[in-house]
Amino acid sequence: MNNKELIKKKNQLLNEDWTEDLHHGLQKLEPECAKQIVESMDDSEIYSKINIRHCQEDYIADYLDYLWEISKLAYWKNVIISLDVEVGILWSDNMSYFERLCNNIIPDDVLKAVFDFAIDSEKDSHQDLDAIGCVIKAQVEKFGRMDIIKKYISDLNNDVQDFANKRVFSMINQTCKYTF
Repeated sequence: MNNKELIKKKNQLLNEDWTEDLHHGLQKLEPECAKQIVESMDDSEIYSKINIRHCQEDYIADYLDYLWEISKLAYWKNVIISLDVEVGILWSDNMSYFERLCNNIIPDDVLKAVFDFAIDSEKDSHQDLDAIGCVIKAQVEKFGRMDIIKKYISDLNNDVQDFANKRVFSMINQTCKYTF
């Protein structure tokens, strides 16, 4: 598929209202074409497919699994954008993306997004904070990333550092309530 055809196909797929339709449309393409499309999506395009949920959380989780198979770059970018404190955590029957967050060394920009979600969440949704806490705990305990977390805290304004310290260390010290 040439560049012009790829752009046309991308626009066609993004005009679909449902993430499920985007996902199925991408699956019909050659994997390399699908990869080029998902890697070319900008933040607002991703946001509309990941965070405007329309009661399709399970389909979005399936879409994320598909991205894991065709493009780690697109996958991680989608995960970062999904961590929106206004929308909340993507909860679905398939939480494999959270399993990956807990069982892999995640890229630094993804860890930063997890950290930001943990300290920016003003809703104090216990379910969301418990899940994010599992990720932070796993990144610290399984992969020794405490220094990066401490750096993120030290980079904050002084008036937020104490709150961030308390919240993050509370997450690290608690038992994870979920099995990811």
